[in-house]
Amino acid sequence: MTFTERQIETIRGGVQERETSVGRAGVRGLYRIAIDVTGALAYRAQVANEPHSVMVVGEPTERGGTGEGASPLAHFLTGVGSCLLNQFVRIAVAEAYELRFTTALVRGEFRREVGGGFERISCRVEAEGSLPQPEAEDLVTRAEALCYVHVTLRKAVEMTTALWLDGRELAVSVAGPERR
Repeated sequence: MTFTERQIETIRGGVQERETSVGRAGVRGLYRIAIDVTGALAYRAQVANEPHSVMVVGEPTERGGTGEGASPLAHFLTGVGSCLLNQFVRIAVAEAYELRFTTALVRGEFRREVGGGFERISCRVEAEGSLPQPEAEDLVTRAEALCYVHVTLRKAVEMTTALWLDGRELAVSVAGPERR
């Protein structure tokens, strides 16, 4: 993946601003999504300030849906993985690391009974390139800290992040309510 110089400067500035800003505790973010019913257990979701982005959400036919769109749980776990992966890419661009990220594999374990919920979520981020062990561990720590989804979920669920480079595990972090 290649970035333009403008994109690199925008990303570098954004990472630096987020990591060094003092007094942001009072600054609140807001995200709004409108979800329209389009069929039997089928929905169209659109982010209010991103009119170009539309998500199709639905259930498979074996669960009474139309079979169009990914399930709500799939969207949830996609949000977990893509938010975290996005932070890995942003930091790598900002620091000019020689890494090419290829995939994020997300696994969510949950209890299926009424009142059950997610107990563990793991995200394996894969890349190609070279990065010394201390920098890899720092990259994982920074990516987790910048990911709003990860920071939110680790308060309630065990969250594992593993960074794999060239087919081998280089750094792992486990966080969760029992680990504080």
